[in-house]
Amino acid sequence: MSIETEMTNTERVQELYDAFAKGDFEAIRDITDPDVELHEPKGLAGGGTHHGFDEIIENVFSKVGNEWEDVSAVPERYLEDGDPVVVLLTWSGTSSKTGKSVQYPNAHVFDFEDGKIVQWRSYADTALFNATLED
Repeated sequence: MSIETEMTNTERVQELYDAFAKGDFEAIRDITDPDVELHEPKGLAGGGTHHGFDEIIENVFSKVGNEWEDVSAVPERYLEDGDPVVVLLTWSGTSSKTGKSVQYPNAHVFDFEDGKIVQWRSYADTALFNATLED
């Protein structure tokens, strides 16, 4: 007899970061609601509001993948009070255009419904990010 345990929202977010590190976008799709909404700061690659996972892939993940190398988002702390989950992390990457690298603190806030991420908000220092793009 097996006992299934319900995953916490923090565990779901941890799975999301693990999948991102592996480039497994289908696993990320499974963790998010089909109509997930992502808010990226304007001034970042893919900045703005994106609706649905396919739009996020096309306008954010693909853009970052084309313009950046060695990208990582490393969680340092998870803060949960049921819903939402806040993640303090370090984002890093190297601009394909300039060859410059950047590393800066970032925060993500995830809201859930029925065990799926329905809203994902990103907070970042866009000045540090964009300084890397300048020749």
